[in-house]
Amino acid sequence: MIHLDSNLLIALADPADPHREKALQLMRALPQAAVSSLAWWEFECGPVSPEGIAIVRIMLPGGILPFTETQSREAALLFNAAGRARRLKFDSLIAATAILANAELATVNPSDFQPFVPHGLKLHVW
Repeated sequence: MIHLDSNLLIALADPADPHREKALQLMRALPQAAVSSLAWWEFECGPVSPEGIAIVRIMLPGGILPFTETQSREAALLFNAAGRARRLKFDSLIAATAILANAELATVNPSDFQPFVPHGLKLHVW
């Protein structure tokens, strides 16, 4: 399974996005894509149209996964283990959801998530 970061959701919703073709290729190659509810929230913050949201929702057969107490605990461990840098807070939440789902995380900004790789995050390389 693969989890998508919000930047790929945006690419799927916006035909003008420079990452759109790669995002579509990824979806064709790995059809069981899912997303954490936190990355989904970030995506819905936009700018994105209601039509874009509907299109992307259909493209996620793995669904939108909830963020629970278990993910919260894992995210706190990741955040602390990665050095507690303020810029890592939100990314630790998305990384924790992917780790606990045993999924790779696909993003156009792998450097944002690199601090979590030594702690179990698998980044999808394209």
